[in-house]
Amino acid sequence: MQELPENSFSPDELGRLGLPPISYPLPAELQLDRLADEDKPPLEQLLYWLQLCSAKPGADWLSLEYAMQQLMQQLVLQTRPSVANNPNWWFELAPVAFDANLVTLERDGYMLAALCPNEDARLVITVYRPLDAGSLQLLTRLAAHPHPRLGVSMRENNWELAMDVAADSENFLVSEQGGSYLAHWPMGLGGAGSGELQEQGDQAELSPALTELQFQVYQRFVDAAALNKTGNS
Repeated sequence: MQELPENSFSPDELGRLGLPPISYPLPAELQLDRLADEDKPPLEQLLYWLQLCSAKPGADWLSLEYAMQQLMQQLVLQTRPSVANNPNWWFELAPVAFDANLVTLERDGYMLAALCPNEDARLVITVYRPLDAGSLQLLTRLAAHPHPRLGVSMRENNWELAMDVAADSENFLVSEQGGSYLAHWPMGLGGAGSGELQEQGDQAELSPALTELQFQVYQRFVDAAALNKTGNS
């Protein structure tokens, strides 16, 4: 994605969109002074752009969280979905117990999401914060629909893939660069080294509806970009 200057907008413009008064690095077509005057501003496109911005190495992703959550709350349907899925991936949306075998998605010491297996070794997910594009890409890769004979990414099931990816040394390198990474806790968050995360276990989880929305908005724009690239090749 191109580098863009951060732009400040008036409180009135931000207020009409329900967004906090911070600087936003936005492309010309998403300038807030234009969006605020539209009857139906493209909030999904704005959320996707912030997902991309917060994924950049060194991004001040915490400063964008509240804006992303405000956009999600404006977009979300008043439903309680039990799954998030599309033709390529599938999640069960349910609470993940911290006293059992689990994998966490973390960034800068914050827990973004937690994963555990269901009875079919598919992934159960609880999400705690707005997710950046890198996190969403990683999670959807882990949740890919397994082949009946070949499994998923050379593993028998999604849970084995999640544990193997969490054990990869690349997670340390990504964490040092400020990106999101996986960690495996075979004994749960009560085990050694999990003190800070265990304390975060009391934080409120995002609703299943907000969780599903993040995945669907991200996937919709990824699919559109891929289709556009194919059409231009």
